[in-house]
Amino acid sequence: MQIETAELAGDSAGTRRSIAAYRYGQAGVSPKVYIQAALHADEMPGVLVIQHLLGLLDKSEIKGEIIVVPIANPIGLAQWAFHRPFGRFEAESMENFNRHYPDLAAMAGDKVKGKLTSVESENLAIIRAAFRKALAKAEATSDLEQQRLVLLKWSCDADYVLDLHCDHEAVLHMYAAPARPKDTSLLARCIGAELALICEVSGGHAFDEAHTAPWAALKRRFGAKYPIPDGCFSTTIEYRGQLDVDDNMAASDARNLLTFLAQIGAVAGVKAKPAFDEPPSYPLAGYIEGHTPLGGVIAWAAKPGDWVKAGDVVCYVTDAMTRARVAVSAPIDGMMFRRELWRECLRGQGLFHIAGSKPLRRGHLLSD
Repeated sequence: MQIETAELAGDSAGTRRSIAAYRYGQAGVSPKVYIQAALHADEMPGVLVIQHLLGLLDKSEIKGEIIVVPIANPIGLAQWAFHRPFGRFEAESMENFNRHYPDLAAMAGDKVKGKLTSVESENLAIIRAAFRKALAKAEATSDLEQQRLVLLKWSCDADYVLDLHCDHEAVLHMYAAPARPKDTSLLARCIGAELALICEVSGGHAFDEAHTAPWAALKRRFGAKYPIPDGCFSTTIEYRGQLDVDDNMAASDARNLLTFLAQIGAVAGVKAKPAFDEPPSYPLAGYIEGHTPLGGVIAWAAKPGDWVKAGDVVCYVTDAMTRARVAVSAPIDGMMFRRELWRECLRGQGLFHIAGSKPLRRGHLLSD
């Protein structure tokens, strides 16, 4: 194992940050797997999972190339306000750390024109080389932009990209593109995901989508003449809720990730097989958010993982000043897979998400 460190230049005098990548195996050997945590720097379950995973990888026979970034966002990790971490948005720009990644298809599309062949594997190598070259030439004007470029340079040519997150309170679930359903199924059955949310382009250009959307875009542009592969399986794994930080749970999750790495041929000598049933796979456009008509205190009547029907009471919100109390009901049939952590709310606030089987929304599909 080798440790590579990337330095961020610093936006103000006297400030510098760094990002560490733990490299296993031999560079250029397939499959290449990239795993990171804490891109939203107030989400710690994945960080602890990676700490246990590193210990397993230290003792494993690596067959591919594996890059692990335990803390992907040192900028956000340092942001605290009023004794609470503030790691989802960059304080200066108020941009979500998991949005606005460079469009690799736009950066490299013209570069591969005229170079593509009739052999899919050759086009895979040509496109990945163009990604690397385009990112090497890209310039950043802030630490936030540089951080995005660093992470993409490490991951742009990976076969698999796993971005570890968590929600407020939630079941273990994942987001993936529709291009490689067998990999979605395998990962879900290895890690015990209770729900998979599927979308090709969700809006915002999040980190996971920055690795899959370019291949889909290049396939639309060149696919009629040249075979363009689905060159990367990328996913966001939501490791339950923000308070689900526990050594025993994280150790189990790490072993499940190692099972997945073994199944795709990245490590050898692991006897464990996928131990979980395949979860429902629903369109990302099929989840609906439930909102409160008044501010107050929340009393939950349903928990993450519950299956509800439209009209079922999910929670009650009480305005203690006026003694008003309202029931907030499920807008659709489906699984309530996440809910807000705080027990107080503002009028109009989204409180929970219910995943349904039919697409119901269009446009920008991700929360801020």
